[in-house]
Amino acid sequence: MIALGTACVLAAPHLGVPMLLYPALGLGLCTAMLRYRQLRWADVGFGWRGFGVIPLIVGGALGVAYAAVNYSVIGPALALALGERPDLSDFAFVRDHLSGYVIALVLAWLIGGFYEELVFRGFLYDALLRHLPGSRWRTLLAFALTALVFAAYHWQLGRFGVANALVFALFAGAMRCRWPANLWYAISFHAWADMSAFTLMHFHYL
Repeated sequence: MIALGTACVLAAPHLGVPMLLYPALGLGLCTAMLRYRQLRWADVGFGWRGFGVIPLIVGGALGVAYAAVNYSVIGPALALALGERPDLSDFAFVRDHLSGYVIALVLAWLIGGFYEELVFRGFLYDALLRHLPGSRWRTLLAFALTALVFAAYHWQLGRFGVANALVFALFAGAMRCRWPANLWYAISFHAWADMSAFTLMHFHYL
């Protein structure tokens, strides 16, 4: 049931489910699966008590730093290795319109930061930790599988997008491991990294 529900959550955005609907659907399914396992969101690292200035500042600073490294080093290296440039045609509204840019900044928090971190670094990572066979490699395997699933989730962005998402997932996973009891560090990291990318797009640096 957990595997089937997780597959539904991950497939929803790619099946034509509206952008503002699938986060509600995904989080609803994850909440139901947590309750089935007699768990709460707090048990997988998310709670409003963890929200604060320090997680937002630390996560945000690391997110902006990651975006700078991604723009100057990681992205060009992936483009050279894959022989493929990123396809940003879906984000033309960010580059061409101020209103689109503002909407993208909001979505960076709602979908990138909040939704994706709760689903991947929260629900999925915890589920793998709890259900993989016990061994000294379990944490590393859960970390790696979460990153691979996150990368595959971005298949619509092409080879470059998948590879770039995989690298990002390694850093986001490291945030989760560094602060295992508070997902707000990873949420802020993700949101600020996305906002930085959208800002580079809007001002035609990407």
